[in-house]
Amino acid sequence: MKRLRNTGIYYLIFGILLAVSYVFSNLWPISILGVLLLSIFLVLKYFFKEASFAFSWNKRALQLLDVLLIALPFIYVALISWYVWRPYRQTVILPNNYEGIVAVKYNVVNSQDEIWTSSFFGLCGSRLIKVDTSGIARTSFKFHDNSVPLLGIKQMNYNREGLKIYYEHNLDDEIVEGFDGTWLVNDNTEESGKQIYSTDYNYYPLMIFVVAQPEQYFDYFMTAKEIEIWLAKDKKKYPNSYIEQPTHKLNARSSKFLRKAGIL
Repeated sequence: MKRLRNTGIYYLIFGILLAVSYVFSNLWPISILGVLLLSIFLVLKYFFKEASFAFSWNKRALQLLDVLLIALPFIYVALISWYVWRPYRQTVILPNNYEGIVAVKYNVVNSQDEIWTSSFFGLCGSRLIKVDTSGIARTSFKFHDNSVPLLGIKQMNYNREGLKIYYEHNLDDEIVEGFDGTWLVNDNTEESGKQIYSTDYNYYPLMIFVVAQPEQYFDYFMTAKEIEIWLAKDKKKYPNSYIEQPTHKLNARSSKFLRKAGIL
């Protein structure tokens, strides 16, 4: 009975600590298990007048049970965190020496078959996506949102980590080492050599980026002045909304190309 009571108190306190934390606040429902165990304890003790349970397990087995009960909340947090924040592994192959806009559209019927690479017994593989000479790829792969609806948790940045981009004639070296599709990458016009620039189309069901030399940047993106004008128009159109200033904003010519290709 003491084990039942102590486990209930432990899970209840663990859930409360998760609730007041910033990172794991959505994982608080484990405290419900604590409340349930404490309720069972109270019912058995005061309603059925049970003072104890007779276990046929030996001391070693009971010690292992205690260890499991203590470790279970930590395993719960670790597994949920891994599931939600695991990277969306994908390998994008471009035509040799291709430069320009690259658009990958996901969950398209009658498109590229799902091909996996570098998997280990079907695990930890990377989705293989081939881009055509126009810079467009349509794939039947779906983005997973890594959500746990019961807990109200889902990953917001689907492209965080896991993205690798190669030319088809060189599958050993990434076009830009370390570019993984996130805003954390220092993709700017001050660097030399070929660059990959992310865009605000970085979420399901579409990913768009640009491969270009820094001096060609404004062939695809708005100037600072054009961004200011765009922001002013959007703020006027949506006066009660927060409009975030984009790092890179595709210009009118790029948008026209994507609309013509049926991407936008």
